[in-house]
Amino acid sequence: MQVAVHQFDGVTTFQALPLAAGLLVASARRDARIANEAALAIHTARVDPDEAAQPADVLAYSTYVWNERYSLEVARRAKARTPGAFVVLGGPSVPRRPERAAAFLREHDFVDALVFGEGELAFREVLRALLDQLPLEEIPGLALRASARPEGALLTAPRARITDLAETGSPYLDGTFDALLGQGAGPGAAILETNRGCPFACTFCDWGQAINSKVHELPAERLHKELAFVARHRIPYLYIVDANFGIRRRDLGLIREIGRLKQAEGAPQYVFFHLTKNATERHLEVVLALREAGIGTHLALSAQDFEPRVLLAVKRENIDLDKALELRRICHERGIPTFNELILGLPEQTYDSFARSMVKAVTPWPRDAFQLYLARIIENAEMAAPEYRARFGIETRRVSIASFQRDGAATPVPELEEIVVATAAMPPDDFRRAFQFGFFLAAAHNLKLLDVVLQVAWRAARIDLRDFLEGLLARIASAPEGTAFARVQAVLDRYADAVEGGEAMVLPAAETGSHLWAVEDGVLIAALSDAASFYAEVAAYARDGFGSELLEESVRFQRFVTPAFGDCAARRAEFAADFEAWRALEPAAEGPAVPQRQRELSWTPSPPLAAQQDLRGFILVYLAAVHARSPTGSVA
Repeated sequence: MQVAVHQFDGVTTFQALPLAAGLLVASARRDARIANEAALAIHTARVDPDEAAQPADVLAYSTYVWNERYSLEVARRAKARTPGAFVVLGGPSVPRRPERAAAFLREHDFVDALVFGEGELAFREVLRALLDQLPLEEIPGLALRASARPEGALLTAPRARITDLAETGSPYLDGTFDALLGQGAGPGAAILETNRGCPFACTFCDWGQAINSKVHELPAERLHKELAFVARHRIPYLYIVDANFGIRRRDLGLIREIGRLKQAEGAPQYVFFHLTKNATERHLEVVLALREAGIGTHLALSAQDFEPRVLLAVKRENIDLDKALELRRICHERGIPTFNELILGLPEQTYDSFARSMVKAVTPWPRDAFQLYLARIIENAEMAAPEYRARFGIETRRVSIASFQRDGAATPVPELEEIVVATAAMPPDDFRRAFQFGFFLAAAHNLKLLDVVLQVAWRAARIDLRDFLEGLLARIASAPEGTAFARVQAVLDRYADAVEGGEAMVLPAAETGSHLWAVEDGVLIAALSDAASFYAEVAAYARDGFGSELLEESVRFQRFVTPAFGDCAARRAEFAADFEAWRALEPAAEGPAVPQRQRELSWTPSPPLAAQQDLRGFILVYLAAVHARSPTGSVA
């Protein structure tokens, strides 16, 4: 029996070993008959659908928002080519609500079965039943096509969660991933889970369909061997995909083992994880242990919002934000960068509450950043339920994730996400205003377009940061046509229109051809394509709006240290205040004031930036540097 398991690359995901498909294959092979009588292969390449639709007796697809529509199109063509094939879908995109599952099977008549929840044991039982020519109705956790039933689907008995994860197989240890690496896949990342389950019940989330559930650990001996595989194969990036890493006492020991392997093998070089929602000292110990081993990481604080009313609406009221903020302060004292995650479009969020949360995400430490997401509707999350949508007046659009793949070629099947564009608490006009406030701040703070100016405004000039930003955005919105501010406003309007119109979340810029950019990147391009004009207009706003010589001087310093395409020559200038020394102190939020002494400074761009011959390459190098918390130039 030929079995093809598909876990296609996402258009917005990094290239990694396919953990979900690997777990399915490795777990199936633990059945001796399947191992002897079935040939299992994994397919990940996002090629032309006809090329991907290769025949097999069983066609299995692991689906999520980044590959769902492409997977379905490949399945449709493969079934047409091989009508006798058995097509089964699993993954978070498979609808679990009975009426949604039945509708899905009616709408996709080429799909024979859906697997709910964890798939390893269910998939193994399906393959064994097909080999033995037994009916599938006795296998729990499935939705089967049943044309004789009015609803068109038969849902089998619910399947209990896997409590002993030793029952699953490891693709790292049984040769499954060896075969992929032998094909020259050469991924830049490995994905690993050390536990499964999540005790939280956030309404916007459906983490592996294991929310609000007990956490179960994978065997420690297996994990140590899997980590050794990653190190031995010199895979530089390790993504620990647990919903709450750090929640188990043993997690610090696993981190120390990763550090030992890094010293012995030189890999992994960077480890990313989602720490448990309630920050604890263990978070800090985990980050410090990685740092001591020379492994890159950062402390991610998944606040999503700082307003109690919003957190209550999304069932995150049991998350202690005070602890998270205190942990952030401790990290600052120890020189550890932090990373805040925020979401726009949550129930009960207003423009005012959102603006307050955004300002709280800005810290005095230049290596800190935040990530702003638009709220997505996930198929099985509580937020997707009709009654929940109605309760909070949720309005959405289906928006294209991207139109191009990593190699620049057009995607054969674009993927869509359902994005929140308004709620009862945040009507469309307020959503648009919040969208522009949040993503302009992302460009100003995260991408270092105005990071020094923002810090001087609120910490030294004692100007309320929200007032400063709203005033600046009002000035940008009213700017005359042809000015740098007008070009920035055109970018903000274009992206807001694209999301509200269901067009796309990433767009090309006229200055850089077909390359797709996020909204904050688009703001950066509009500003830095004529940096002299942009900063002159910011300086005029500082002078006219606040009459602060210090603030106006900070704009001149910002222009001095911000590289711009076509203007990357080394330069010298004298400033009335020593902004560079003040910024390097990484001071507390309440001070100190900018020292009022003159300083002559020189600035030299980083060689990769200075070498760029076109705007697209320049922006890509610039973004790579700021996202890696690396300097774009040196000041002396």
